[in-house]
Amino acid sequence: MAAFTQWITQIVLFLLLAMVADALLPSGSMKKYARLVMSILLVLILLSPLLKVLQIDPQTLVESAEYQLESRSTTEQLAEEIESKKNEIIQGQDAYTLQQVTETISNKMEEPLQVQFDLSLEKVDMTFSEEPHSLESLDKLILYVASTPGQGAVEEVAISITEDEQTLERNQEQEILDMAAGLLGLQNDKIEIRWEENNE
Repeated sequence: MAAFTQWITQIVLFLLLAMVADALLPSGSMKKYARLVMSILLVLILLSPLLKVLQIDPQTLVESAEYQLESRSTTEQLAEEIESKKNEIIQGQDAYTLQQVTETISNKMEEPLQVQFDLSLEKVDMTFSEEPHSLESLDKLILYVASTPGQGAVEEVAISITEDEQTLERNQEQEILDMAAGLLGLQNDKIEIRWEENNE
């Protein structure tokens, strides 16, 4: 903008000087030569920005273009590296959060399961609808439970289960679901109980 202002100022000043010179010169052949010289000078002043551009060394233009391309590719690589590191950090935080949530659930559930139902919590598993993992995106909480072995364990005996016993197990499972939902602040349909055999 400053260069443009300077260029316009030069044109205006030259026109003022040309008008004064034209008024002071006597009429005749001398005036014609003076007007010709002033016209050429005016054309040169008008073309001065173009002449400045044309004086730039082509090698300088090429080097400038190469530098811009290199800096752009370097910036893109840097942006990719930053994005990659950010994703690694998010995944690490996500895994740590998941581990903390699993430990918290295990700590909350172990004692009530043992005291109320004589069961042990073997494992906690969770599935999520989206990442990063959070309670809002929790799709299903799976609790793997097993009966606690007694002190004097006896050999396994095969016994047929009657319908009453199956109903009793379903009722117990519903009680476990209700207790887990109350302790963890979740809805029953988001919790699943899976039974595991205790090999001890």
